[in-house]
Amino acid sequence: MEVHPPEHPILTWKQFLVHMSTVCLGLLIAIGLDQAVEFAHHRHQRHQLEADLRAEGIRNLHNAIIALEFSDWMTHWQAQQAQELDRAAAQGRTPAYIQSPPKRTPPFSRPSDAVWTVAQTSTTLDLLPRAEAERYAHHYFDVHMATEQLERLNEVGQEREAVLDAAAVDPPTGPLARHVNATYDLSRLSKEQLARFREITGDYIVAARSEAAYTLTMYALTWGTLNGYSDNENTARRSELNAAYFHGGTPELLKKFPIPDENTASSTEDN
Repeated sequence: MEVHPPEHPILTWKQFLVHMSTVCLGLLIAIGLDQAVEFAHHRHQRHQLEADLRAEGIRNLHNAIIALEFSDWMTHWQAQQAQELDRAAAQGRTPAYIQSPPKRTPPFSRPSDAVWTVAQTSTTLDLLPRAEAERYAHHYFDVHMATEQLERLNEVGQEREAVLDAAAVDPPTGPLARHVNATYDLSRLSKEQLARFREITGDYIVAARSEAAYTLTMYALTWGTLNGYSDNENTARRSELNAAYFHGGTPELLKKFPIPDENTASSTEDN
């Protein structure tokens, strides 16, 4: 901004005051316009961030449902294998390998935190109201916890494959050749390997249940945050959400706590 000197000499106080008033008014108008543009830009950034966080949260809810169904499938399968291993040990015979039951759940990916991570490394996170930012922070903490449990589940799965490698009827021809329907002959395992297989089977059950527990908590906080509920309201609804899942599985959970439509604004955004 440039302030030009008057075209004519200022000879009286009146001329001085008129000139200074003009300069000050011009400065105020320029500053006001600049602040208005910046406010509109920040408002747009905030709305875009809220929309991106909402979209990411909805994707995480969909992934959570698949993860819960997968964990239930995995727990059921490994529980059958553990029972067979225990029965065989009690009867003094070679245990049978339990083939995986039909899998109806599609593949799922780890929970996403890309939008939140980018917002943290930029100044856009400061545009959110404090209460809203805190709710999202609590939600993403549980996203990270669920991700850690998923990684643990993958680690146990790799340990299981390493032990079962000696019992493979059809050895894999590459790192991606192994699949859930692979056939194994457990008589090929040594006593130590069989004991390790039983231990890993138990670890798999624990890891799958832990993944389900953390995923359910993540679902509760994500669902509440997307619907504009406070931390206290989210805590109060968590037990109700858990009861819905343990009573009727994911169908009952989705019935009582349906995944929001991505095109529908939350109550917080409406306000």
